[in-house]
Amino acid sequence: MQLFYNWDPTDSPRYHKNPIDADYFDWLFAMLEGTGVTFMFRCNTAGRTYYPSRLMAPFDHSCVDPGNEQAAFWHRVADMLDCCDPLAEAVRAGRRYGVPVWAWYNWNEFQHVRPGWLYQVDPVWYERPRKYWCSRDGSRFYHGVPAFGDEEVRARLLGLTGEALDYGVDGLYLSTRSHSWFPCWQSPGWQDHLEPFGFNDCVVEAYRERHGVDIRYDDYDNDEFLKIKGEQFSTLLSRIGSAVHERTKQLIIGIVPDRHTLMDIKHPSKHYVELYKDWERWIADAAIDGLCAEQQCPHQQKLEPADISAFKDTVPEGFPLHAWADAAWYENRGAGPFSLANWNRNSPDEVQQQIELAQQAGASGIILHSLYHYTACDTDGESIGGYGVLPRTEYFDALRQRQAAGRDR
Repeated sequence: MQLFYNWDPTDSPRYHKNPIDADYFDWLFAMLEGTGVTFMFRCNTAGRTYYPSRLMAPFDHSCVDPGNEQAAFWHRVADMLDCCDPLAEAVRAGRRYGVPVWAWYNWNEFQHVRPGWLYQVDPVWYERPRKYWCSRDGSRFYHGVPAFGDEEVRARLLGLTGEALDYGVDGLYLSTRSHSWFPCWQSPGWQDHLEPFGFNDCVVEAYRERHGVDIRYDDYDNDEFLKIKGEQFSTLLSRIGSAVHERTKQLIIGIVPDRHTLMDIKHPSKHYVELYKDWERWIADAAIDGLCAEQQCPHQQKLEPADISAFKDTVPEGFPLHAWADAAWYENRGAGPFSLANWNRNSPDEVQQQIELAQQAGASGIILHSLYHYTACDTDGESIGGYGVLPRTEYFDALRQRQAAGRDR
């Protein structure tokens, strides 16, 4: 089993009582040493990067609402980028302590605004909204989902891939999860008359060339509409895979385990951002080295990882399948957006059970999402919600024992 330990600066670093700098990464990777995990560095959130990108604006102090004192500790994330290049430090520490480091990008996350708290948008595409999927009449845009068939979009996403690979990471994980939960500003009436998105010129022209129909004005076949959007996604993924494989690295993509849902968000707008996901083609084209079934963060305890059965029935025998499992669950205690005080943790034994359940289901790897919440920061004696005083190092001890037992066998 390949165990992925994902790390997202959005969360636990805000609670770390010391600076997030080179010493922090040595501290964290020293705890990860010998656990057998692969460290997965989240590179972006809502159109902002967690490293000094040349192609996307990094998270900075302007993302934090200045009028809300409760939001002020988000400045710690910007402080991290002020004092170091965290991706470079993670790769350096990974080499020192023998922990593989992968880059993790979210492709459908280029805007997230929480009024009074955070303002995170990608300035480049905010000024050029047609780089996002648009509505049929071209008047609305889903500020989060790129137009995968647009050549400028493809060039930028390939460029971001190259940036990560230049750091010397061991692999790339592309996620279709998102914090872009809504297609547009949540102003009065924003969700009235929502229609499918993806009527960009690249899709319209492809449909017209194939069928002689302008889908912006005439009746069209929805299955063919989804297929064309899916083909453009597949073409981009093939280019990303080629760029990764040229560096002799691996690429895993995480998706909702069904054919059409692009993003598994709670709002009904998820039904308007669909495409045909042809994972058989991705495998046949050797674009990807693994496929992960992703899921939402649960609002009650859930030990079973995401279901990979939809993949098992359709991919070649032996192709690496991975499961997403949440090592915590959300409980709203009124602590504010993205507060760790609103979360509860699974016990070390329950995390081990999650690994075993994934293995029994036929998965060759598992992403232990949210385990970093309560293991990647030092709260200096402060208790955080259902997590307690952090870090909870007993989880690393359990993983280290598992790794040692595996070697013994």
